[in-house]
This record gives sequence, structure tokens and C-alpha cells, in this order.
Amino acid sequence: MANVMYSGKMISDQIDAYLTNAVAAEGVKDGSLVVLGDLAADTTYDANGLEYDLYEAAKPAAATDEVVLIDYAGISEGIINGNDYKMGHRLYDLEAPAGTPMRARRLGLHDKFWLGEGNFDTAPTVGEFAGINAGAYTHKALAALPASGYGVKILVEKDLTTGTRSNGKIYLVEVVQL
Repeated sequence: MANVMYSGKMISDQIDAYLTNAVAAEGVKDGSLVVLGDLAADTTYDANGLEYDLYEAAKPAAATDEVVLIDYAGISEGIINGNDYKMGHRLYDLEAPAGTPMRARRLGLHDKFWLGEGNFDTAPTVGEFAGINAGAYTHKALAALPASGYGVKILVEKDLTTGTRSNGKIYLVEVVQL
């Protein structure tokens, strides 16, 4: 069950104000839904103690929270024999380590993007919906659109392939309610 987020056609691809940065106290996977809190403490430019475009991020607490989508632009990394390697670009299952800044996309009505099956609590169904999974970073698969708050419609399901391997399913979703 891969976690991925691929931009399809999003306002944040065209308008920079819809992109921001977030940092969490725990690891956050690509394609996660988060709630932005206060501006994060600034340890680099200590003029007034704040970073102007870095917000503290947390799991949504309620199905009606205002959420953003994590689009982590990380790379493969690991420690081998005491050496820290950062090589290439993995296409799925990326995770921002705790305390690492990550790209967050503010959502707009009719934004379209791809999510991996690991970004849902259970496998979604084409033609149905997904919303906020309170207390988790994943989307909650739903048969009907939520009464209020964030909601996406599942438009397409296809295999996530890397090379000649299938790594699970990915879903094209469209924001139909904010």
C-alpha cells in the first residue's frame, strides 16, 4: 500500500500563495492531510523568533477541520556503515522525518491530484468520496459526500507502476467540497 501524492491540475501549481511549508513533531507521509497551526520557531534567522512561511502541522482532530495536503519533495536516504547517503528520487512511500520542513498545498475547489492506496483508511471506490479521517493523516473512504468540510470524489483507479512492477493502486481525486 503505497503513499503518494502527484499533482494533477491544482491551483497551487499556478498561484504561489497556495503553497506553504509545514513541520511536524513526527514523521509525515507524502499525501497526508494536516492542519496548520502557528508559525514555527525560527532557529536560522533569530530576528523575532518566527519563520514567516513555516507552520506547525498536526493530524486533523475533527472531520470539519481546515486541512492542507502534504506533497513531500524528498529523496531516498539512509545510513550505511556510518555514512549518510542521499541519492536519487523515490517515487512513492516518501516520508518527511520529524522536524523536517515539507511542502504543503492549500486546496482549492476542483483541484485534481493522485493519491496512493496507503493515503486512505480503506480502499476507496470509484464514483464515491473521501473526507477527513479525524485523528489520522489519511483520507477516510466514504460512500457519500460528508455533510460539511473537505471532501473529494474518487474519479479513477489505476496501478502504480515503477518500472515493470506494480506497487498497488493510485486514485485520481477531485476536491468537490471545502
